[in-house]
Amino acid sequence: MSLNNRVCSNCGSSSLVSDRSLGGKIVCSRCGSSLIKNKSYSYFKSKKLVILLIAIAIFIIII
Repeated sequence: MSLNNRVCSNCGSSSLVSDRSLGGKIVCSRCGSSLIKNKSYSYFKSKKLVILLIAIAIFIIII
């Protein structure tokens, strides 16, 4: 399991470490939370798509 595609659910940091005192559980080095989730790129893609559609609509209205 790679840590490269994971982020902290609490603060959004990708700075994660394995805490030996917790039996190797992955925790955030910034806030100490153990709530870890996978990065989601679909949100950013959909946001860019919405901005593109709005820009096209404004362009069509101006013309």
